Amino acid sequence: MRRWLLPIALLLVVASASLVMRHFSQERARQNCEGAYQSALRSYSEALRPGMTRKQVEDYLRTKNVKFRQMCCVDASHRFSTNVYDDIAKIGQEDPQWFCNEKNVYVAFQFAGPERNPPEPGADASDKLRAISIYRWNEGCL
Repeated sequence: MRRWLLPIALLLVVASASLVMRHFSQERARQNCEGAYQSALRSYSEALRPGMTRKQVEDYLRTKNVKFRQMCCVDASHRFSTNVYDDIAKIGQEDPQWFCNEKNVYVAFQFAGPERNPPEPGADASDKLRAISIYRWNEGCL
């Protein structure tokens, strides 16, 4: 029995050390990605200022060949009642939770505009840029 204790203890130590090294490696990779996200946000924030029109922002994105799409309510707590679409441009992808297919990271261009009638969200060239932020979105979830 005693002769098995040392190999089992060594195996446990090696397994624990590899788990710790994996954790630190993943944390370093996450920090590198976060730095890249912040760099992209800073770049857009320097080029695009609050108060610019949607047309100006989207023209800028098109000249830079940035693919973007519109979605409602990045900041739902503030914007849902106005029904103004925001623009999002994908800048990265992270490991999704087990019940989702993807976890994408976007730069979100949040707009303000007149309240829409009818109540469907919309986008108008004259909407004004309100804020630029990082937006993480789990997609393809159960």
